[in-house]
Amino acid sequence: MKRNAFSSVALLIVLAFMGACNSDAWDELPSPIANFISQYFPFGELESYSEGDGYEIAKIKKGATLTFDSDYEWTDVNGNGAVLPQQFLYDKLPENLYRYLESVELQYSVYRVVRTSELITVDLLDTRITYNQKTGVISYPEGEGKTSSTISEEEN
Repeated sequence: MKRNAFSSVALLIVLAFMGACNSDAWDELPSPIANFISQYFPFGELESYSEGDGYEIAKIKKGATLTFDSDYEWTDVNGNGAVLPQQFLYDKLPENLYRYLESVELQYSVYRVVRTSELITVDLLDTRITYNQKTGVISYPEGEGKTSSTISEEEN
């Protein structure tokens, strides 16, 4: 009898989780975006998915907004006030940028990452770091009215 009760409760929990997902939005996702979400935001519920002219946006309920280009490569991962997953940063940022964040103990303080063909911009709680993808130079502001500091790949 206990086994049947336990099985029933487990089944109800699984059904509740399955019903909590926005299956219509999930069904619309291209597989590279679905894989990205499954890998880096596995516990987030997909709130919405939309397509624009050359970009795709997936919104995680009470979580991140993810923007992808027409090749399904991420261009903007915005935690919307929550820090981004450590595994995403480790896997997707250039090694020397990630090592820099780690060296100043900021890898757990990243709220947004925006990537263009030239720059990667990393938003922290109260500052922004930019990484030039061509030169490997990391720049960050010193403070209001001051020039930015740069760290070359050799220094890092």
